[in-house]
Amino acid sequence: MSLSNDYFHRIRDLINTIESEEVEAIQRAAKEIARSIINGGIVHLFGSGHSAIPTQEVYIRAGSLTNALPISLDRILDTFERIEGVGEALMRRFDGRPSEVLIVFSNSGVNPLPIEVAQIGKQLGLFTVGVSSVEHSRNSEPKHSSGKRLMDIVDLSIDSHVPYGDAGLALEGLPMKIGPLSTIAGVTIINAIMAQSIEEITTAGETPPVRISRNMPGGDENNRRYIEQYGDRIPELRY
Repeated sequence: MSLSNDYFHRIRDLINTIESEEVEAIQRAAKEIARSIINGGIVHLFGSGHSAIPTQEVYIRAGSLTNALPISLDRILDTFERIEGVGEALMRRFDGRPSEVLIVFSNSGVNPLPIEVAQIGKQLGLFTVGVSSVEHSRNSEPKHSSGKRLMDIVDLSIDSHVPYGDAGLALEGLPMKIGPLSTIAGVTIINAIMAQSIEEITTAGETPPVRISRNMPGGDENNRRYIEQYGDRIPELRY
């Protein structure tokens, strides 16, 4: 069997573990999102470096909630994620409102930037969710002066079950592992949360703000209604 086959098996095992171990946490996050959206709120997302990918996954994305907004899409933040104070500076322009939901992605869960974003989100009254690898986090020293990890700060912690170091495959003769897993875990978790949120909103008798591909019949017409509803907070919906 080739290493590529091993990678597929490793992915399946990881997703099965997330499903069996984190479904309750995913459902709780979805209920909070549904409650917030029914009351007029939007969903806030944050991640830096490769942890920003799950936030981009559902940003103005067909088949998902059209009111999910990353705090920042700037790749340069990866350079500063270990420096205290950057998160505080970033959050000065944050438009989060009490009872909305903020989901923070950080594979290690120990760098100051995502920790500060989560801390400030909580201070502003948002329900905070952290997605990180508990194994990696517990095996890494916190880099924030508080001595806390992301999972210690948020209202709800979701374990990505990604192994320490992210990579999941060993190759004979190679001293390090290969085959990173955190991106697959992150996008799977956020899409599961979004899908469950949409179900919760529908079950409550409300219409979820789901975006349709603009390359499908009726896509532009469907999506245009959300410009009026959320365009003041998510200006990119206009383009």
